[in-house]
Order: sequence, then structure tokens, then C-alpha cells
Amino acid sequence: MRGPGALENAILELLKRNRLLLAALGVLFLLILVLSTRLRNPLHARVVDEAVQGLAYPFQVAFTKTATAASRVFDRYLFLVRLREENDRLITKVAALKEELNHYVHGAIQFNLLREQLKFTEEDPQPKVYAEVIGESADNFYHTLLINKGYLAGIRRNYSVVLREGVVGRVQSTSALQSTVQLIVDRRHRFPVMVQRSRENGALFGSNGNSRVETPERGLVFGLGGTLQLKRIRMLARVQPGDRIVTSGLAGIFPKGYLVGTVSSVAHQQHELFQTAELKPAVEFSRIEGVFVLLREGPEAQPPLFSGP
Repeated sequence: MRGPGALENAILELLKRNRLLLAALGVLFLLILVLSTRLRNPLHARVVDEAVQGLAYPFQVAFTKTATAASRVFDRYLFLVRLREENDRLITKVAALKEELNHYVHGAIQFNLLREQLKFTEEDPQPKVYAEVIGESADNFYHTLLINKGYLAGIRRNYSVVLREGVVGRVQSTSALQSTVQLIVDRRHRFPVMVQRSRENGALFGSNGNSRVETPERGLVFGLGGTLQLKRIRMLARVQPGDRIVTSGLAGIFPKGYLVGTVSSVAHQQHELFQTAELKPAVEFSRIEGVFVLLREGPEAQPPLFSGP
């Protein structure tokens, strides 16, 4: 037989399980009570309405503020989403404009460089073809360039490669559409040159009843892998810093008179037979983007069966 405590616990458990239903019933009963009061005594209805409104006012204010705040948060969220989309779109547009600007700047630089070099075609009437540099040697021993013209453009092995500033090198090998250029600073490259000043100042003069002509001072330029060295200069030759060194035309590769570089220093020893001079190249090889290949006429202008190094 259950005691009073067990019965109370059962009732409490029943109330807990049905608390929502009981609360709804309580609210419904309260509404019925208020409605019946309004119907029986309209004078009391005003007091009831005021009491209900007074009780409901804080909840209404809280609900209104909460709804307004939630609406503002939602509106800000939508604004931020739209702002983020607009920002992404603008970032993409700015990147595209930067790329377009870079393209125009690169084109303008290329145009100015080419315009300066094309003046060379007016100054030097020798037939030549312009080629762009598309590659270069990747080591410090060999100094070569790869250009985008080959024997289909009339280029052959050992043709001279120059710029308006001076000598660049010679064509080492060719294919149909490409050629390899060996720079004059390559360690394997050497060619005869002369001092421009002594040639221009050559004069006829007498000495002890005999007459002779002062001949140009000559020597060989050796590539040093980035710089140039002028060797085999006679000890009596008057070579000094600032002298311009030009091709002599004796090797059959470079035409006569093209600038090679400027003497920066001269060294000589008493027991040696020749002087040695350091040269500053006329061409900045690290900035070459295009070159001129000097063309020739005759049998060597025919397409070769094979053109190797």
C-alpha cells in the first residue's frame, strides 16, 4: 500500500510531465475569465485592459527592440555580403587593369628600344636582319644567346651580330628558325682589333731624312666570361685609358670599324714583349633584348646542309 509521500511524488511527476499543457490551460482560463468579466461588467473591462497593457508593455518593448536589433543585424549582414562581393569584383578588375597596364608599359619600352636600334639601319647601310633574344646560357663559363631567326631569314654561321652600341658576337650555329650567338665576352672567343685613335691620327712625318707612316696599333681581344682583355699590344704602342677599340676586319667575321669597347686600364712589365689592357665593353650584355645580324652576299649566303658549333 502506497503512503502519502508516494502519492505526492506521483502528482508532482504528473505536473512536471504536463506543465506545458497546464500552462496553456491556465492562460486559456485567464482569457476566458477576462472575457467574461468584460461581458458582465464593462466598467471593470477598462481596469483589466489597463492592467493587461501594463503587464504586457515591458514584453512589447523588449520584443520590439529585439526585432529591430535582429533586423539591423540581418541588414548589416546582407550589406557586408554585398560589400564583399563588390570588393572581390573590384579586386579582380584592378588585377585585370594592372595586367593591361603592364602590357602597355612593356609595349612602350619595347617600342622605344626598337626605335633607337632601328636608327642603326639608317646609319649603317649594310644588309641586316633584326632578331629577338629568346634564351641565354645558364652557366658562367659559356656566354651565348638564342635568337628567334635562323637560316630561313638568311642567317649563317660566323655572321656578325651587332647593336647600335657596338659588337655583340658571332653566329655560332643555326637552324631553320633559331640561331645561337656566341658573345664576345665568351672565354672561347678572340678576334683582332685596333685602337681607333691611332688609326685616325695616322700621319706622314720625316725622321732623319727617312719618312714612314704611323700604322694603327693592333691587338687581340680575349673574352673573360663577362669582361674583355686586349692582348698582344706592342710595348711601344701608345695605348691609354679612354681609347676606343674597334674591329680591324682582319679575321673575316666582323667588318672593320665596329666599336668593341673602351680601354679602362693598361698593364705592362719590362720583361714582356707586349702590353695588356682591360676593356669596358660597349654593349651591356645583361640588357640585350634584340640584335642585328649582318648579312653577306655570295656562296656563303646559300642554305647550309648542316651548321654546327
